[in-house]
Amino acid sequence: MAAYLLSAFSRVVDGMPVEAIVAVVERESQMLADDLAHGRMLPDGEAHSILSFCRFLEAARSGAKISSVALPMEDTAFYRKTTERLVKAGKLPGDAKEQFDDVFSRPALKLLSSAA
Repeated sequence: MAAYLLSAFSRVVDGMPVEAIVAVVERESQMLADDLAHGRMLPDGEAHSILSFCRFLEAARSGAKISSVALPMEDTAFYRKTTERLVKAGKLPGDAKEQFDDVFSRPALKLLSSAA
């Protein structure tokens, strides 16, 4: 069921006005968490990826810090683009891009360099 979850999520987010992204991502997080809690889907990499980004957005908006997460580079590219859109629109604080790097980019680069 979740095999194309991230692809569908990214198409939806990419196609929507920036003003709607935060609300849609919050709702997606709630639905995914509920599906996982009730066994309607199995935990997989795509669900983990989306939930990690949802937690990042919540933390960035509130000023909280979250732990680093290593995700595939293609996931982080989409999340980086979305984060930049939100910062540019004033929906996230200006330092959210640096927070993004701390949470996602540096762990992804470590994972990539250790695989080489």
